[in-house]
Amino acid sequence: MSDRKKQRVIVTGGSKGLGRGIALAFAEIGASVVIADIDADAGERCVQEIIESGGEGLFVYTDVASSDDVKRLFEEAHQFHGGIDVLVNNAGIGHGPLSERHFLKTDYAMWENLMNIHVNGLYHCSQMAAKAMVHQGEGGVIINMSSGGATRAHRNRVAYDATKGAIEAATRAMALDLAPWKIRVNAVMPGAIWVENRTAVGEESSPDLLIPLGRLGMPHDVGQGVRFLASPEASYITGHVLAIDGGLTSQLRAPSMDADVALSIDEIELGIASTGVKE
Repeated sequence: MSDRKKQRVIVTGGSKGLGRGIALAFAEIGASVVIADIDADAGERCVQEIIESGGEGLFVYTDVASSDDVKRLFEEAHQFHGGIDVLVNNAGIGHGPLSERHFLKTDYAMWENLMNIHVNGLYHCSQMAAKAMVHQGEGGVIINMSSGGATRAHRNRVAYDATKGAIEAATRAMALDLAPWKIRVNAVMPGAIWVENRTAVGEESSPDLLIPLGRLGMPHDVGQGVRFLASPEASYITGHVLAIDGGLTSQLRAPSMDADVALSIDEIELGIASTGVKE
């Protein structure tokens, strides 16, 4: 891709929450964004926001677990903006009743539903995108949505965590397979992010007790990270998982469990005198 061409982007699950934040981040740089989602009303609203933000937008009703839906998505996207430069595999089920259940009570229907959307949906969309990018001959970018649950377990979310582990493994393997065509594949690992109808996990409702940076993330924080990975500035990054979590997964224990986590400003020496710089 040339350095500053208008990017042609597909964001699955792009009508609300993280997907909307990602779509609007691309719209800010004038991208052409196709929203693939099952919520038509929210999808059309997001398209209007994309246009108002300076981009071009189209909504396509898509169940990513359906190969027929995904095929239609890419056909309509091609008609709309003539190709694809970036695919963001964001469609998924977040924390809540559809993904939270003790392993001993996890029925196959829940397991299958999460696998169909998170893993099979990634397969359908990524293969379609990669084939199109290969034929275009200009490279491309695929960005997958992971979770801290890929490497650190949540209680009562075995099925959810299993899909996220699969997503990270697929990201690395796809990055190797597609590198000869200059197609980069990375993943983003959001931490505790504020979205509509958010279900807090543990003490997340008090972020100052859990998150080193002391706040919940916002969808735009994630959107900026995704946009960076899709940019020329990230042209030498592939097979990587980028954490956007305010330091959440870097710590061994929550700040509230450690004594004297923060010093007062009076306790911090400026450290200039030893350098020979006059105050």
